Amino acid sequence: MSTPQAKIGVAGHAGIGHTLCPGGLIQDDSLGFAVAGSLIRDVLAADTRVAALDADPDRNSIRVTTVDGGLSESSPRRGITPAEARLMRAVVGRDALFCQTVAIEALGRVYGQGVLETSVALEAALANSVIDTFHRKVPARFHMTTESVAANSGLIGGICADIDGVIVAMMATVNESSSGIGPNEDLEGNVALGSKRELMRKLGVLRCPTIVLEGKAYSPTLSDGLERTTFLVRVQRDLDNIVVAEALRDAALELGYPVIYLDNAFPRNEGALRRRTVEVAEAIVQAAERLKRAELGSEKVLVVAELARLVGQECGGVSFMTDKLYDVVRQCGLIPGTAAVLSMLVTREHLAHWKMPLLKQIDIDMMKSIVYAAIPRIAARIDEANGVVDRLYEDLGPLESLVK
Repeated sequence: MSTPQAKIGVAGHAGIGHTLCPGGLIQDDSLGFAVAGSLIRDVLAADTRVAALDADPDRNSIRVTTVDGGLSESSPRRGITPAEARLMRAVVGRDALFCQTVAIEALGRVYGQGVLETSVALEAALANSVIDTFHRKVPARFHMTTESVAANSGLIGGICADIDGVIVAMMATVNESSSGIGPNEDLEGNVALGSKRELMRKLGVLRCPTIVLEGKAYSPTLSDGLERTTFLVRVQRDLDNIVVAEALRDAALELGYPVIYLDNAFPRNEGALRRRTVEVAEAIVQAAERLKRAELGSEKVLVVAELARLVGQECGGVSFMTDKLYDVVRQCGLIPGTAAVLSMLVTREHLAHWKMPLLKQIDIDMMKSIVYAAIPRIAARIDEANGVVDRLYEDLGPLESLVK
């Protein structure tokens, strides 16, 4: 069956285990995936609730099966305890779209970088089961592939659908480093490399104006002045698609949702991620040197705790992407000229209570409403939006070798 070529794209990803970043940012990096998946689910009438969860400590296997037959399996690097297996079985009946939130509610927290491998592996199994559900539902229409990034095994899927007379390509990406260690998100956003590039070619969305859906986050510089959860629209006016950004902003305003609009959010700063990686590595080296010199038990404990903090919090913000790729697509994975980003900000009070942002159904419903309202706005300015693409687009092909 031939796939109709898209006029507009919508892309959301789950950065499996990408909970913390330098500077105090704490996030549920699966909101974009949940919204994109919900849009696809609307088209397919699929059921992504967990029908069965088999956690086997002897086989080191977390196996998720959804109501509509989606299946995924993961194995944390250091194995599963019987207690963890018992706790994970409580996810039966929950919606696998809420992959990070469900993992937190089952096991307490999600930390990447090999800190809490079981909860990250559970999150991965839930997310991948959603993509597999969609493919099993309509294998001829829903295209599916696996990340072509070393050590990753996340599923990527997409479908074209008619939304109010506009052909829209909807993609959901799972960025999963195997064994629950992550995050590596070289294929986040609408990055077109490897297997994902081929999927995007099939959907006709390589050069389309695209809405990139991101996470639900606490960001100190933006969140501390908020009184309620607020949407955030971000774009770099001289590098990204301002038409898409304005459509998202205007849609949120029309719906009466609080929104912050930033049009200088993603400047190109070559070498920025490389420099940050070196800074984090130097902090680890300094802590390791203090441990090397330490003789008192009390001093050793404090230094080891600092090492754990650096690995558990700071390293997520440097491991998530290849340095040279970041120089082009920046922190949200945007092909220049094509996209703008929609995400959510929580308040300081929300974080103080929950410690890690949690997704609610209303978050998905509201973000979907913005997407549905933005699509006709982009369509009404499609020539202008395509003109931005033509002027600023950069083919990522030459960067292929950098992420292998």
